[in-house]
Amino acid sequence: MDFQARLEALTHELRPWSALWSRSILQGWPGSGAAYPEDWLAYARSLDEAGERRLDQGELVGIPPPSLGALLGALQELTALPWHEGLHALTVTETQGLSVKKTHELERVLALLAQRARFIHQAVDIGGGMGHLARLCTRTFGWTFHSIDRDAALQDKGRRWLQRTQRPGGDPLCFIQASVEDGPQPRIDPLFSGRDRASIGLHTCGPLALTQIRKSQGTGFVLNIGCCYDKLETPRDYPVSRFGGAHPLPFTPHALALTTRGRHHKTEVEFARMKRVYAWRFAFDLLTRRHFPERGFVRAGDAPRTLYDGNFAVYARDRLERLGLDAGMTDAELDSFEVSVRAETRDLLLCHLLRDRFARALEVVLLLDRALLLEELGFQVELLQLFDPRLSPRNLALIASRSA
Repeated sequence: MDFQARLEALTHELRPWSALWSRSILQGWPGSGAAYPEDWLAYARSLDEAGERRLDQGELVGIPPPSLGALLGALQELTALPWHEGLHALTVTETQGLSVKKTHELERVLALLAQRARFIHQAVDIGGGMGHLARLCTRTFGWTFHSIDRDAALQDKGRRWLQRTQRPGGDPLCFIQASVEDGPQPRIDPLFSGRDRASIGLHTCGPLALTQIRKSQGTGFVLNIGCCYDKLETPRDYPVSRFGGAHPLPFTPHALALTTRGRHHKTEVEFARMKRVYAWRFAFDLLTRRHFPERGFVRAGDAPRTLYDGNFAVYARDRLERLGLDAGMTDAELDSFEVSVRAETRDLLLCHLLRDRFARALEVVLLLDRALLLEELGFQVELLQLFDPRLSPRNLALIASRSA
């Protein structure tokens, strides 16, 4: 893939719409809504529930505005990435105690390593937890493996697990309690030095992915799957490549948070639940703006699922009490208020559905920038889809090798 051309094309499509994706809709309302083209909103308002659900899945029904159709078509094409095919099936014994998600991920990571890391003899796993990947790699490939994690309790569980399933002759697996950080770390830096060594980071959180890349310049193979992009800081963590620096986008904390949105197709029940959650949250925001304007944006906070099953008044009263506020309204008045703002809360929902269409493209921009950094460091690089996004939404893998 020509990462430079792909990044340049994506930033060209995204930059004109930064007023939409760089701002929080709710915190900036109603000004944030004014940034959406009127024909986009008119189209979204015309959708029935089935059409709204299709929009949530990235599909446009009927006759959408030309600018919206062209943009979504371009973003879909530019974010289409090849899949890594194949899995390394694990036995019932090997998957004991693992979740369906973890099993899914490990089977696909092992298959990828089998194909692309044949020249590797030693490996290090960053954030290795209980060492499931390390244990399976030592037994599948015969590698010497170091699993690094800062959580001593998780590593103790891993050691006990390893002892219970110990093979004759033992396993060449070592647990190291440490945080992987930028800058010299004499204790662990030698583990990242050697063309026969692999550096692996599965769902490295926030800037840890970049620390892994920088730490791994002397390795022969790098596998990185990032997550928690909302923990990144600009300009420290984006852009990181020279080419990316020449084609930057105005990433904000709100834009970084947008990249973390899950993208699995919701069932009708899941979509209805999402709409109810949004409706109650949006109505509560409008309520606090009206009754407590001096407080500005009020964070309602996460509420128990059961609060969304009843009337709005039940939810609102719980949130008001948590915040120490009293709107001086009866339950009937609270429910009546929610009914009176339904047209506005639907507009908020529709803006969210439209804004979510930028999420994958922004995530891909971050990863293309990292791919270019790896190329600038002398690696041959691939960016592939590895996991089923319904099980593991952060499913994009950076694979870098110094061996053909």
